[in-house]
Formats: sequence, C-alpha cells, structure tokens
Amino acid sequence: MPRSRNKRGFTLIELLVVIAIIAVLIALLLPAVQQAREAARRTQCKNNLKQLGLAMFNYESNHNRFPMGSFVPWGKTGGGDCHMEITGPFGPNWAVNLLPYVEQSALYQSMNPFVVPPFGAPPNTPPAGVDGFSWRVGLVGRQITVYRCPSDASNNQPYIDAAVPGDTTRNNSWARGNYGISAGYEDYDHVAGGNTYKSSASNIAGANGLKSTPLCSSNFGSQIRDVLDGTSQQFMFTELRAGLIANDPRGIWAMGFPGSSIQNGGRGVYNPGPNNKLGGISADGGDELETSNGSALPSSDPQFCSPAGAALGMGCTTSGNLMTSAMSRSLHVGGVNVAMADGSGRFISNNIDQLTYLRLSSTQDGQIVGDY
Repeated sequence: MPRSRNKRGFTLIELLVVIAIIAVLIALLLPAVQQAREAARRTQCKNNLKQLGLAMFNYESNHNRFPMGSFVPWGKTGGGDCHMEITGPFGPNWAVNLLPYVEQSALYQSMNPFVVPPFGAPPNTPPAGVDGFSWRVGLVGRQITVYRCPSDASNNQPYIDAAVPGDTTRNNSWARGNYGISAGYEDYDHVAGGNTYKSSASNIAGANGLKSTPLCSSNFGSQIRDVLDGTSQQFMFTELRAGLIANDPRGIWAMGFPGSSIQNGGRGVYNPGPNNKLGGISADGGDELETSNGSALPSSDPQFCSPAGAALGMGCTTSGNLMTSAMSRSLHVGGVNVAMADGSGRFISNNIDQLTYLRLSSTQDGQIVGDY
C-alpha cells in the first residue's frame, strides 16, 4: 500500500521573505521607471520647441519678419511701464499669431475680428469703436498641446481673474503653456519696439558693456538678418513654468507679458539664471509680476511671491506691481530646454555662466559666446 505524503506549503517566514524581496525590487526599479518617463517628457518638450522654431521660420518667410512678442496698443518705443498692464485691452501675442503655423488654423480663424490700433497712454481707455478684448473670446481658454511641457502638471490649472477678461463661456479663464519667446534680458519696457538697451554699470551686464537687443518684444518682431551674433548663438524660445495657483499669471500662452509667454530675465544678481530660487522678498528678487488690481503681490500667500514660493523655484519680488521681467524656469532636473534661432534644440544647465546666458539672450551684443 503506497505511503501518503503530506503536501508542505510556504511558511509565514518564507512568504514574508518573498514579499520583502519583491518590495526591494520594486524600490530599485521605480526610480529607473520614473527617470525613463521624465526622459520621455523632456524629449517631448524639446520636440515642442523645435516645432515652434519651425513655425517661426514659416511665419518669417510669409511676413518677412517674426511675429511681435506682444501687441500693446498704448506702448511706445524704449520706455513707459504701461507695457506691463495686464488689465488693459492689449492685442494678440506671438503664440496667437503662430496658431496657423502649429496646425491650429481653424482656431485662429474662429477668433472674433480684432481691431486694436495704437491709442495713447494709460489709463488705456480706447477711443469709440476700438475693441481690444473681443479677439480673446473663444480662444484664450483653449489648451494647445504644442505650447505645453508634459513635465509641468500646473499647466492644467487655468488662470482665472475677473479683472482680466478672457472667455466668459469658460469661466473667464486663460489656458496655460510653458514657452516664452526671447525678449532680451532687460525689463520689457526697455526693449519695447525693438529698442536696444545698454545695461547700467551697476549690474553684471553693464560692467562688460553688454546691450540687450530682443528677438521679439512689445510691438516688435525682428528679421532673421537682424540676428547679427549668429542664429546658433541666440535664444528663440526658452521654457517657463506655469503658475502654482489660479491668480499667478505665469505660463498663460495667449498673454504677451513676461512670465506668461515672454522670457527676459537675468540682468542682475537678483535674477541670475534659470530656475534660481531667489525672490519672496520686498526688494529685487525673482520674477517681477503684477496682480490684476495693480497692487504688489500678496507676500502672505505660501506659494506666490513668498520665500516658500521661491523655495519651489517660483520666486518673485513683493516690491513691484508691473509685468517687468521673468527668468526661464522648468521642472526638468538640472536645467531648461531652449530652441535656438537656427532651429536647433539645446538643454541649458542651471549653472550656466550668467554673462553667457545674457549673451545668448541678445541678438546684437557683439560679444563672443564661450562654451556652455
């Protein structure tokens, strides 16, 4: 008669050992998976920038110049802080004008007709019959994939402010993006109309005789032939981060202001390079932004114009109330993606020499760009 055998199962200790081994393997593999996903997102971001560069060349070919950084009807060349008033009836920016060149012709053609001729200085009251708002209706709340970096989840949160009319059918919201056109490195009003602005001797750039000449700025788009320093030595687009809260105006693709879709920071020690963590103080530091009511930004907000916001890489000054300047920022480890004016894509380290960064931001500074 055959002898019966007792089937032996796993002991509790053996099961715990197996579970522990699986947990260790997951812990080892998870960072690698996350790194692979971020590498894919960073590549997609760089591809977006290359598409925008191609769109710019197509636009320049058709119009004999690049699009305006932004249309500010009350602006004047080379001065006047009125260039940063976000509640005014400003016109379309470069991103709106590029829509037909990024496979968004239907959206562009669906815009209400806009007629925004130049008119005076603030309080920015347009003459009878002039409309600086209707072009936004049905447009500004739309998310455009090629304008969004997949690494920045904050671009899913719209900018909502009743004092800045957008589209009432979408809760007056403005959709976010992550790319800013290069407007030199000086304050936005300094380079309005394509003005060349020599930096003061009190900051880093001025000590070396550097001049800020924008690729595009308020009421100005340059031509390829204007890039005298060489297209491979000039930023066309750099990354911007979307605002962390609803009333932070950074990353709004259809709004032509520093931090929204314009990048022009880096002229002083208070905003020295990409992803710097300065700001949140009542003096120059971080990006210079504006609230809808024209007052200084709330220093009490834990994520907006405060030391806490600066620690998250989104610093700004609490002493100003104008859309003056903004540095390139991203959520990629170690730096930011950029598109050069020759159409190539580059990754710029957070540790790039400040003077090198400024030289890459100016089309006609006449200085030699070293290794970076």
